[in-house]
Amino acid sequence: MKGSLFIGTISHAGDKSVAENLLDRFRQEFHDATHNCYAYRIDESEYRFSDDGEPSGTAGKPILNMIDKFELLKVLVVVTRYYGGTKLGIGGLMRAYSECAEQLLHHAKINKQYNYHKIYIKYPFELENKIRQLLHRYRVRIFLNAFPDTMQGYIEVLPSQVERLKADMLSIGKGKIKIKDS
Repeated sequence: MKGSLFIGTISHAGDKSVAENLLDRFRQEFHDATHNCYAYRIDESEYRFSDDGEPSGTAGKPILNMIDKFELLKVLVVVTRYYGGTKLGIGGLMRAYSECAEQLLHHAKINKQYNYHKIYIKYPFELENKIRQLLHRYRVRIFLNAFPDTMQGYIEVLPSQVERLKADMLSIGKGKIKIKDS
């Protein structure tokens, strides 16, 4: 943008120490750059960003906003800038860092992984059809075994659906279903 070169780099970062180690590696790789601005988000509450010498709020926060726009966790995004001689101003910098991060994320191969909550269940075989219909509505992962008079095993469900699913199973089971969290 106006003579400056912006280079985006993305990496999986499972925790803060991995993110910080990767960041050190990128800083070494692009040691001659004017700025190595970044953001990482490990989970909903653990994140960090830096403008690395750019005016406050013009680089790191726009990069983090793009990570959040794509709903990503466990990721580090670094936008490296080689200054080209033209000052971009606050708005121009925000746009440049934001657009670089957005293009990077748009073209990245993103691995979607879900953290499932495991619930152990046991119920009489007579409830099998009703329970299966309910489980399919919630799109859970099912790991059940059939015994002569019972079904038992575990299911994996998204954490946001755990309480509602348990309530629905208890309602259908009318006291005949046993539920235990892992």
